[in-house]
Amino acid sequence: MKYFIRISVLLFFIFHHFGCKNKSHSYKPTTTIIEGQITSPEGPVVSLKGINEIKSTLDQAGKFFIQAELDQSGIYTLDFAGQLLHVFIIPGDRIQITGDYRNIGGAIFKGSHSLENKYLLQYHKLIETSGPQDYEAFFTQNESDFLTAVDDRNQLLINDIQEFQKKNGPFDAIFGELLSNDVVFEAANMKMNYPEYFQYFKPDSVLVLSDTYDSFFQNLDTDLEANLFVPSFAEFSALYLEFKTKQDTVNTDTPLIIRKMEHVSQLFNEVKVKNFIYHRLFSSTIDQSINDASLIIDNYRKLQTNPVYLEEDINTYNSWSHLIKGKNAPDFTYVTVKGKKTGLSDLKGKVVYIDVWATWCGPCLREIPSLEKLEERYKDDANIVL
Repeated sequence: MKYFIRISVLLFFIFHHFGCKNKSHSYKPTTTIIEGQITSPEGPVVSLKGINEIKSTLDQAGKFFIQAELDQSGIYTLDFAGQLLHVFIIPGDRIQITGDYRNIGGAIFKGSHSLENKYLLQYHKLIETSGPQDYEAFFTQNESDFLTAVDDRNQLLINDIQEFQKKNGPFDAIFGELLSNDVVFEAANMKMNYPEYFQYFKPDSVLVLSDTYDSFFQNLDTDLEANLFVPSFAEFSALYLEFKTKQDTVNTDTPLIIRKMEHVSQLFNEVKVKNFIYHRLFSSTIDQSINDASLIIDNYRKLQTNPVYLEEDINTYNSWSHLIKGKNAPDFTYVTVKGKKTGLSDLKGKVVYIDVWATWCGPCLREIPSLEKLEERYKDDANIVL
């Protein structure tokens, strides 16, 4: 049974990959319209995200109208204030969408490629429900059982794609190719997450992967512009970059973020793909650590050739650069546990430790005993404030 599943997955991939590889995803810029109404929206802006982002507004009733000159077919993302809706578009399409912000998965499509977009709703719901329900149990299986579980999920997705077409008719060839690639990248993402998740849940155990574990990379064409319109590729590109960078044992004393920046050009050649990955790497680094971002800012300016990405990321970096280590901390006021209002400027000259945490954050809760010990150790030191 295990071999049948793997053969089915491979045949599905080969059929779509080689059957559609000559089908161009690029077009002359063509007027494309996406319109509709999303009731109960949380914000007045809707964004159509492809390689770049196109923004429009929603009126008080939630109606919107996006007209753009698109030159790439693919699965785009509509972002309604954090609620994401994937939409298959071929330049020249006119697509109507109605739905409610509180149940975006129940949206209704009319117009061009409504069959494909109707299935995208079903597909992404299945992606969510078929994923690990118990992360610890799923990612702490032995390697063989884990790979079988991933293959089983792949087959479930493929069966669903095939059954939908049997009942409703065949998909557009480009859509079929993008969808099959999404299944493959989804599986690759799980496999790349496996070592790190296993170590997280079993910190006292040692996971030794087989020599053939990363052979799944052999069937992946990671350097295609069309991948930028495959929903799971964004996560894949970040995981792949980190996975491959950590495998390289040269210059391990160099900070990981610098090594990752250098590895982009070693792993990818297609200019638009590289620009996208540089953008994702730099913007996510700003979110995680402005100090790490400061280590690669100069290199990023040189390597990023997409002016939209560059302007957006530099503006974001500049808005946070005042928090770089060594600069004066911004002043703020707060109320202590004793009810006293004070400000950071009142503590000038002292060592101040600030910890931001949440009750739903597992690592934060596990950190509390250490913080209690730290507080007990320095409670009588007037020059240290926690």
